[in-house]
Amino acid sequence: MKSAQSPLVDSHRRLFSAGLGIGLGSLAAAPSVAVAEAAAMVSAQPERRLRLANAHTWEKLDLVYWAEGKYNPESMAEINHLMRDHRANRSKAMDVNLIDQLHALVTALDTKERVHVLSGYRTPETNARLRSRSKAVAKYSLHMDARAMDFNIPGKNAKTIHKAAMAMNAGGVGLYSRSGFVHIDTGRVRSWGQ
Repeated sequence: MKSAQSPLVDSHRRLFSAGLGIGLGSLAAAPSVAVAEAAAMVSAQPERRLRLANAHTWEKLDLVYWAEGKYNPESMAEINHLMRDHRANRSKAMDVNLIDQLHALVTALDTKERVHVLSGYRTPETNARLRSRSKAVAKYSLHMDARAMDFNIPGKNAKTIHKAAMAMNAGGVGLYSRSGFVHIDTGRVRSWGQ
């Protein structure tokens, strides 16, 4: 497992500053003060919890995946299983940075609703099959590396989720408004969709 702080701490800082009253404007005006306040909030966080549901199998999780400065291997295994390629029934260890990115996003959106996972890990075969049906599926999708997920959150529209995810500046963010879901990944920073 990785160390207690993932590279996503900077994104946590941005989200906490945006979501907990510090405000993006104050980041521009006094970045060192806002970042210091946000960093204190992140470091004081005793645990990281996620509530997930697989939108295909309706398996559900409500678990703490990080506590006492480390990732919980059993919780991560449960997340990996829930986010498996349900078509092939194969899983892969999901990128912990992606899981932290999702946690930061859920925190910024201030929701207690379960995240409905539409797609996490995909086998190359599943990705090829989906690509043959839709040009929106990337040939070299980060889903195949367990570094991407597609999801929605009840009570939050996809545009709201997309905007909050883009504010993280932490990887790829795609908006699929017709289908009502958002894609996030741990690749280079970029965005698409409308």
